[in-house]
Amino acid sequence: MDEPMPGTRSIPPFAFLPRFCAERSAAIGRCPQEGMRGTKEQLPRSFVRATRARRGFALVGTIAAAGAWSMPAAASDGVLEINQTCATQTGCFAGDTAGLPVTINGSAGRSYRLTSDLVVPTENTDGIQISTDTIRIDLAGFEIRGPVVCSGTPLTCVPSTGTGSGVEANVATLSGISVRNGSIRGMGSFGVFLGIQAEVTELRVSSNRQYGIYASVGSTVSGSKANLNGTVGIYAEFGSVVSGNTAHHNGVSGIFVSSGSTVSGNTSYQNGDDGIVTGSGSTVSGNASTLNGGDGISANAGSIVSGNTVRSNNFFGLFLGTQAGYRENVVTNNTGGTVSGASAVNLGNNACNGSTVCP
Repeated sequence: MDEPMPGTRSIPPFAFLPRFCAERSAAIGRCPQEGMRGTKEQLPRSFVRATRARRGFALVGTIAAAGAWSMPAAASDGVLEINQTCATQTGCFAGDTAGLPVTINGSAGRSYRLTSDLVVPTENTDGIQISTDTIRIDLAGFEIRGPVVCSGTPLTCVPSTGTGSGVEANVATLSGISVRNGSIRGMGSFGVFLGIQAEVTELRVSSNRQYGIYASVGSTVSGSKANLNGTVGIYAEFGSVVSGNTAHHNGVSGIFVSSGSTVSGNTSYQNGDDGIVTGSGSTVSGNASTLNGGDGISANAGSIVSGNTVRSNNFFGLFLGTQAGYRENVVTNNTGGTVSGASAVNLGNNACNGSTVCP
């Protein structure tokens, strides 16, 4: 099969675009993989990462008496609090000990809220690490902040290596984790790395060395902003919904999704390569993709691409796989051409460089 199986972390799965590669090589002498600032060797380690050794924790009378652990800080609504003081000095709740990352194993509860910024000391340190399903984290407008800075053209991140993420699910099978309402920047690896059926809402992720947001199979990413991340701004696996986001000035793609996903109402601009990339059988509608270093929208076989505005990208406006359909798009001023895809189907009402005649 031409796409990675769910639950693997060899990402982004540029290998799942063999038809694109062959077609683009024939058309313009360039595969999607070629000439990219983020290569597979630079991208994340195996998705099924060995679970990190957890710090020992024993709640015994002598430790409690010595004040080595304090009772969980909980708001009146039962939400457990996380802040810099408890994270670094005492541990914030049962299952967590002093020092970052804050570790959540679910024994203290399912819902958590930041009550201050979290400052992460090194590029190899996580902010919050989760080891159980069905956890809700509200950043409450606060920020998880690491030391990495990404800047320049082409985009370069310093330090150039690192393993730390802002919020991370530590095994691939974790499901139902929600992160919302805050900022994550400067992490050594991902801003957010979550498992299946995750929900990411109203996050601002920037200057993270690899991905801004990574969410696995069947996830939802909405209302978020991703910029200046070293590779991909927003990535979601098979069957996900990515809507109402903005991705710009990321090192490779702005938005990248696997097969059977829905990408709608997003804005993607001035990314290093393609603005929006989708796997086969996806729905791509109502997006704006402009001034990207590659194609405006690159959609794999059997996808429907409709109602998008695609302008001034460095390659094609629309780069479509076999049996893809497109309609009601406005495609203008793209350097490589308007639409590429010999077996794509023009369903009508497209405007290409001011003409109703599109390839």
